[in-house]
Amino acid sequence: MNDRMNIAISLNQNYFVYTYVMLTSLFVNHQKAELTVYVLHSELTREQIEEFQRLAQSYGGKVDSVFVDRTELCGQLPTTAEWTVEMYYRLMMPDLLPPDVERILYLDVDVIVNKSLRGFYHQDLGDKLFCVCKDVTELKCELWQQMFGPFLEQGFAYFNSGVMLWNLKEIRKQYNFAYYMRVAKELDYKLVAPDQDLLNYCHWQQVKYADAAVYNQFARVAHNAGKSGKEVREKVAVLHFAGTKPWGADNAHFDIEKIWWDYARMTPYFGALCEDFVERTMTDTSMEKTLRDLLNHIATLEQNLSDSLQLNQKLLEMISPKSTS
Repeated sequence: MNDRMNIAISLNQNYFVYTYVMLTSLFVNHQKAELTVYVLHSELTREQIEEFQRLAQSYGGKVDSVFVDRTELCGQLPTTAEWTVEMYYRLMMPDLLPPDVERILYLDVDVIVNKSLRGFYHQDLGDKLFCVCKDVTELKCELWQQMFGPFLEQGFAYFNSGVMLWNLKEIRKQYNFAYYMRVAKELDYKLVAPDQDLLNYCHWQQVKYADAAVYNQFARVAHNAGKSGKEVREKVAVLHFAGTKPWGADNAHFDIEKIWWDYARMTPYFGALCEDFVERTMTDTSMEKTLRDLLNHIATLEQNLSDSLQLNQKLLEMISPKSTS
């Protein structure tokens, strides 16, 4: 089997160190593969790219910097603190990546690659343009219902864009960034999970599905399902820290997150990450506020219940027949 693999990621300055951890996990689990990672970015420094390159070279891999000109992005595309402009860069891959890159595995930088992805990468896609994993999201909001409702009776299943194998050779025959921007305009830029919504809207009939429990396991979902860190470590190839992050201070942590920290320990940034985590955990007040709000909510519910019981007692007294002597 050809052991060459092309990987793409996109990030901004804020995610450099976390991406270093992610890339470490990738290279550790592909030490005998010919890995080329294309880094899509607009603001990384030369020194940061060189750090990625030294990391790759230490495992026999390669990193190529792909600078993205943000002026090509429409100013009407929605972004948030969580959904940054870099999420749209994956839509530019058919235009930006070298023509000889005919297959690319796009990975979000908040994942941990915990096992080899050779089988996933080299799979036969048949007549499909992508291999993806179904998302856990329930399409309950009105905007999603308007966008995807007409597709539901045709077998539509919403997929996650954080782990996507692209058949670029075939995709380039029909699609490019300009195409996606035309669709975004037709939708009046009304998108909930922006790039993910666009990819689902355009390609839901052109995807092959892989097992999300192996290739795109959401860490929080695994935890809520009662899976242990040991079980996840043994069975999951790609662990996705969508939503709350293991390095974040504004959430309750759980044992599966230790997998991320174990890979972080392999990097030169482990000490700094630990210090930052302790500092922010000690000073962040969001969890305390969440607990106080919860306690206040419980107190309100208890008072409402007490009031209801008293009202019921009065009603019972009113309707009960009075005793006669």
